[in-house]
Amino acid sequence: MYTIKEAAARTGLHVPTIRAWERRYGVVRPSRTAAGYRLYDDDAIARLLAMRRLVDGDGWRPSQAAERVISARESADLAALGREPDRPTTPAISERDMSPGTAADLIDAFRTATRLFDIPAIEDVLDDALAVQRFEGAMRDVVFPALRAVGDGWSSGEIDVAAEHAASETVRRRLSQLYDAAGLSLAGPTVLVGMPPGSYHEIGAFAFAVAARRAGLGVLYLGADVPLESWLRTARETEAPLVVLGVVTIADVASATLVAEGLRTLAQPPRCFLGGALARTVTVSEGVAWLPDPLDEAVARLTEAAGASVA
Repeated sequence: MYTIKEAAARTGLHVPTIRAWERRYGVVRPSRTAAGYRLYDDDAIARLLAMRRLVDGDGWRPSQAAERVISARESADLAALGREPDRPTTPAISERDMSPGTAADLIDAFRTATRLFDIPAIEDVLDDALAVQRFEGAMRDVVFPALRAVGDGWSSGEIDVAAEHAASETVRRRLSQLYDAAGLSLAGPTVLVGMPPGSYHEIGAFAFAVAARRAGLGVLYLGADVPLESWLRTARETEAPLVVLGVVTIADVASATLVAEGLRTLAQPPRCFLGGALARTVTVSEGVAWLPDPLDEAVARLTEAAGASVA
């Protein structure tokens, strides 16, 4: 028998994800100690591993994956899941698994929790969003809209700036966990992702870095407010053929242009991609391109470029 932390270590899942899949889908039904702590047997571990293979490996929606895992009766059936030729009848990437009502409820819960400085409640919203959908869909349908709603609340005076920062930091911590869990791929070219100097609105870029790592790209995330000299030094030392810059505010337009133009002066200039709300306001020059807004489409575009860089 395993504790929930041991189950997380054995499956590569986060504890909140295990709890959310248990609560929402009934994928596992752990026993309890006298003190109320969850205990998972080998069958539960096999079910969680099968869920992870289907969701993260094959792109199934969590609801579909849960139905398939629950229907598997034998350990051999569970072990085969995620290695089967069949796929869900509807692709996960192109369809919203979450109803508009559910998404609206989660967004409202996130905003209320932020206003009340209720960090555990914000964590619960993130758990529920990530349990219902793959990462990319959860960010699109819940997390990004929730952060915008919090920003609107700050603008109207309903939400204190400290609460807004606390919510953003909670999301950033979760992204950090997911980034580490995705691991660094050593198979392909290095991709540098980060923000230009003076830019601190990094959550979109960080989410892209997570999605790109989940897709198997060798992402090195540099974070917010990266000076031009550091971009140039890192590009030279890593010999990264691809760079992704976030462009979120008006001020980012000039600083991102500065970095993109600076990268062109290197002996081996990387191809530079711009993403974010104001990316298309940057004048695109040779060796610079825009990324589409949806995470899935942006990652697909970068994956294509990564393949071309090693061809």
